[in-house]
Amino acid sequence: MAGMHAVCYLSRGGHRVVVTKSKIASLVIATIYVIAAPVSGAPIDAIAAVCVALLLPLALIWFPDEIGGFTGYMGRGGNITTESPGCLVAAAGWFFLVGLPALLYLAWR
Repeated sequence: MAGMHAVCYLSRGGHRVVVTKSKIASLVIATIYVIAAPVSGAPIDAIAAVCVALLLPLALIWFPDEIGGFTGYMGRGGNITTESPGCLVAAAGWFFLVGLPALLYLAWR
């Protein structure tokens, strides 16, 4: 992504992942959610649900260009005909990781 400085590069199976400050920050925030769930007294199934729910925002933040580049058949007659900009995909990931939980917290407060 443009404007993001790489912290390090990971390479596995010919695929190179650029680890940026944004990706590290998202992982730190997700880790805080996972640690906060049992500390708050949540049951084990709620903790598992938190972990599963974190997969989508982390995927959107860590692989925005790959996800945004998807075009084709989506099922039930839906087709994606143009690629989505990686920055918008990452922004959606940040919304799901930080924005939505903040809005839900404020709504339930």
